[in-house]
Amino acid sequence: REWGLPGSPPTHPAISRFLPSSRNGLEENYCRNPDQDKRGPWCYTVDPNIRHQSCGIKKCEDAVCMTCNGEEYRGTVDHTESGTECQRWDLQHPHKGGLDDNYCRNPDSSERPWCYTTDPGREREYCRIRLSEKRPRPRNVTTSCFRGKGEGYRGRVNVTVSGIPCQRWDAQMPHRHHFTPDKYLCK
Repeated sequence: REWGLPGSPPTHPAISRFLPSSRNGLEENYCRNPDQDKRGPWCYTVDPNIRHQSCGIKKCEDAVCMTCNGEEYRGTVDHTESGTECQRWDLQHPHKGGLDDNYCRNPDSSERPWCYTTDPGREREYCRIRLSEKRPRPRNVTTSCFRGKGEGYRGRVNVTVSGIPCQRWDAQMPHRHHFTPDKYLCK
């Protein structure tokens, strides 16, 4: 970060990619991490004696937040929205499970993380986990073919293999479904 004084031309060749623009997120005076510092977002300070400093922003897993619909959430929330304790995933009573510990997870691409409950009268319930402001870009984005299971496919094919036109994702006719754009922001 010793690339010259403010207002002087950059003395480091990589600095040009960190200059403010609509593409790199270095607007105003917000904390950012343009050099991938392991401590996270930082900024230059207005204190002449302190050039730059970490901003102390918590990692999402520490701050108990998730991105998208929480399929990759690995935090330690272990109670449902109503406050019911989650059942361990590896126990079969009162409900069948399949993962470890009793943390909220989203193993089936539901709307958000959930867990089996310890309440015999309520099999499963969603968990209250804050949504991160940062939305990751889809991995393995393709347009003419798909990789893996096709989660990153963003092409424009809109008919099935037998030629039937596809229903819009934001429509509920003729088929009702829960995969609506507002609930699956990253799909």
